Amino acid sequence: MIIRGTEIASVNAVKNNASAPKILVAEDADDLRDAIVLILIERGYKVQAARDGHEATLMFPEFAPDLVVLDMRMPKMSGPNTCAAIRKISNVPVIMFTSSNDADEVKDAIIKGATDFVLKTTGVIELTDRIAYHLDQSVAVEKPIIQKTVSVAPSSKTATTTLIVDADENARSVISAVLTRLNQNVIEASTAAEAIVRFKQNKPDIVITERALPDMDGFNMFKEFDRVRNNKNLLKLMMSSRLSPEANRKAHFAGITNFLNKPLDPGKVEMMVADCVRKAIRVKKNRLAKVA
Repeated sequence: MIIRGTEIASVNAVKNNASAPKILVAEDADDLRDAIVLILIERGYKVQAARDGHEATLMFPEFAPDLVVLDMRMPKMSGPNTCAAIRKISNVPVIMFTSSNDADEVKDAIIKGATDFVLKTTGVIELTDRIAYHLDQSVAVEKPIIQKTVSVAPSSKTATTTLIVDADENARSVISAVLTRLNQNVIEASTAAEAIVRFKQNKPDIVITERALPDMDGFNMFKEFDRVRNNKNLLKLMMSSRLSPEANRKAHFAGITNFLNKPLDPGKVEMMVADCVRKAIRVKKNRLAKVA
């Protein structure tokens, strides 16, 4: 069933399936909202659509959706504020479908309980894939996205651990959100000294660090890591707003996998971090295969 304001239309594809997952979509662009709704119905979902965040909060209690899709910027009530209102009564997955790459907006949405982010530039099909993923997870309890350590299902033998090192909490939050969505372990540190302690305790598979830390630069921090253990398979991402030829030379010798330019673009963060996770998982699988 689709609801656009007061308009109600029956849909044969879902009306006889009482067990079909229910999705609430809030998007102020009429064409995009209709496209999302139609595709979701084709996938077998029951859908209600709102034109803004306020309308979505009014629909939510009676419809009781299994998942919510929110535009980031909407009239009357923004996506993050709509998410915050939903979080007062429910912990269903909330996906932000957004064209915004503003780090402050992303952080605000994370703090207010957003489960996932999908950039509009990646398309509606990517959105439907993320919806299917979160519905399959069958989340039973609210799981905040920002936390110092994110738990991974015990059965996930190949789950990776990433150490994020940056004095900028906002940057750490953006990266942590991606890793949380991927169900990976996250450890955070704001200084190199703290990172060295975390590194010894947790043995991360991936390290993502700001180049210029308050107490030491990232390159020297990696040297300290090498004193702790053999880091042949450690994947290293470095963040910086200023990259020089000298920094590139040091990066080559330090074995840096890639660079993230600041201010962080959430879309690029998602691609690079996901690529690192895939590589780290392959390394773990190969290691497990050798042991077996």
